[in-house]
Amino acid sequence: MPVNDVPLTRIDWVEAQIRQAILDGELAPGERLITATLSERFSVSPTPLREALQRLAGEGLVEFAAQRGARVTPLSARDRDELAELRRLLEPETAAQAAEHGGPEWRALVEATSATLLATLEQAGTTPVARELAYRAFYEATASGCPSTRLRNTARVVRDQASRYRLAVSDGLDREELATVHRSLVGALLAGRPADVRTAIAREIAAYEAVGLDMTAQREAAAVPGARG
Repeated sequence: MPVNDVPLTRIDWVEAQIRQAILDGELAPGERLITATLSERFSVSPTPLREALQRLAGEGLVEFAAQRGARVTPLSARDRDELAELRRLLEPETAAQAAEHGGPEWRALVEATSATLLATLEQAGTTPVARELAYRAFYEATASGCPSTRLRNTARVVRDQASRYRLAVSDGLDREELATVHRSLVGALLAGRPADVRTAIAREIAAYEAVGLDMTAQREAAAVPGARG
């Protein structure tokens, strides 16, 4: 999306498209990123595509290997643990500040995005991607009440990086328990109780960490040239 009405360059646009595809699981962990395939998919020439991949490598979402080119950075337990630790530091503080400073419009947005997220948790047949999109929308809405731009932005980067891990364990989650934790979080947010907000977010992050990572899908993606591309 344009920032401050500045138009996106072709590099910016394809970078955003590939980032979203990685975060949503369309490009799987470990999947090879073949220039010709991606150029055709996104209707761009190789030059902006390569630059976009270099930028994403700087974010840790893409990695380059000699003689093998680029691939989506594989999942790892260490990376998941590091991201979870960062979220435990950033997300509760962001939300706690929002609970103290958010106004009526913020509360309405939190309630609306919360209702959508609860629906994805409680209704049968929802997909992991739908749940993840609702999850990110809720936290983006919550963070919008935080007065610190730097804190909001840093929390968003870490939250987005962690989305691949949430998707990877989504089907193994206790969705009923998550819904209970989420309701307690929303109640604390709307009542302006920062300590309870911090506690609820810590419980939620722990719930995702409790589910073991299944590395099978990313091994399969890495093994098939051009997989899913």
